[in-house]
Amino acid sequence: MPATAGTRFYGTEPMKRKLVLLTTTTLCAAIIGTVYLNLRSAPEASVPAARTVFADPAPGVRPDGQTLLSASDPALELAVLWLERFGESIHEAATQARLYPERQALLEARPRDGKPLFQRAVETAFPDHVDGILSLMTSLDHYHDWLDLNELRLQALPPMPREVEIWQQRDALFGALASEIWGDETSYLEERSDAFQRHLAELDQSAHLPLPELAHQLQTSAREVYGSDLNQQFAGSGALGHALLSLTSVQSQLAGLPADERQAAIDGLRQQLGYSDLAIERMADQDRANEEKWQNGYRYMAQRQALAQRLAGDELNNALESLREEHFGIAAPTIAREEEEGFYRFERPRRYGLN
Repeated sequence: MPATAGTRFYGTEPMKRKLVLLTTTTLCAAIIGTVYLNLRSAPEASVPAARTVFADPAPGVRPDGQTLLSASDPALELAVLWLERFGESIHEAATQARLYPERQALLEARPRDGKPLFQRAVETAFPDHVDGILSLMTSLDHYHDWLDLNELRLQALPPMPREVEIWQQRDALFGALASEIWGDETSYLEERSDAFQRHLAELDQSAHLPLPELAHQLQTSAREVYGSDLNQQFAGSGALGHALLSLTSVQSQLAGLPADERQAAIDGLRQQLGYSDLAIERMADQDRANEEKWQNGYRYMAQRQALAQRLAGDELNNALESLREEHFGIAAPTIAREEEEGFYRFERPRRYGLN
């Protein structure tokens, strides 16, 4: 439960002692600053009002509505404030995520020093959770950048595909923490995803069924779980087609077909799911381009392995550089960087119709 004005959460006894120490230090600094200002004042000259840490209106104000005084360390004052608000449950990802709007308000109010100020405040208030909090802030930056970049496109999607894509992005950035951070969301997707995932798991192991039957059963499952209207939106967005082509049962059958028959089978599945002729033609062109890319990649990997068996050191590096340029042209530096990091894109699983 979030802390409200006038309410304090202190968790354990050590945390109580830390808060008492921080609060005492803050009050002493404020008193000293006030005394100093009074001593410097004169009858003929008014004393300027003490500057606040934030611009007016001040984000990150105290629970009692007062702004933070510059007479003390602003990082220390923020630490006291956040310890009051979040200290009891700071070990939870959802609570740590509540620091994000605080951080954004701080960066907006103090663009020059807001970032180090935020870090110092976190280090003071929550020294045992610094790395986790800062890492989460970075991931939330990436997530909000993605939302900003895709805002108009996401708004144009029907509800089901939009939530699918948003949750996929959350899972990609936050992993298991996504369900903790957004655990209180009541989404259309979450209410029905378990039932649909059970259907998918069954179909994933149904390699004995013909491809058209697998597509039919997937459509039927989506209609039962999400309703006929959303099923059409789901299929039209491409999400249902992606789900079908992701099935192991489908991929195993496609892998056993010659290239021309495989493409005809994929085209037929897309037609069965309701894709337009134009969309099918466009995706078939992309499939053929992907096939050429993968065949080129397979040839490269075979030649790379042969070079690695007979060369070493600089001689091998020079030979690999030439080989990458031969196969990938301007993309050769990207392939080289990936390999330096231990990633070999053509050792990934091949998923026909998807990559």
